[in-house]
Amino acid sequence: MHTQSLVVMGLKSKDDEEIGASADGEKALGGVREGVEHPVAVVEQRDVLGLVPRGVLAGLFWFMGTDALRGSGVTAKFLYLIQDDSLVPLHEPLRKVRPSMIWLFLAIELVGFGATMAITQTIAAIGFPIVIFLLIPIRTHVIPLLPFTQEELAILDGPTASPFTMESVGGSI
Repeated sequence: MHTQSLVVMGLKSKDDEEIGASADGEKALGGVREGVEHPVAVVEQRDVLGLVPRGVLAGLFWFMGTDALRGSGVTAKFLYLIQDDSLVPLHEPLRKVRPSMIWLFLAIELVGFGATMAITQTIAAIGFPIVIFLLIPIRTHVIPLLPFTQEELAILDGPTASPFTMESVGGSI
């Protein structure tokens, strides 16, 4: 949601419909500036957040959570699996993936999510980044050994960041 809110939409079709993004408002130095300003902002926000009604903050976080779920790859895969085939667009990339492989990949994603959530609920919560870090070799070394084709893996686990976001950090992989 943060990155999408910074995209400048400007490409128009003949029918005056927006068809794409023309620029990204976030630049590489924006992250550095944010890191420097963050400690100061936290101190200032302590006093300001007390002035905001809790219902407003709850609504804000409710919106952010539902928006994140709507755009989640896990949610998209699950909805694809339970949706009637006649309602799935013909150009949907998941049509090229065997349903059993979508279920397998979805199960792996949910196990990873469960592991990260489980550790945050214990006294070992400080180890949360370690669990996230351990998911990288699982993706790079273990998942390719499973019966996925390269095309299926490219569809199931494509890039998360938009091309505009990748451009702001030096370009696509």
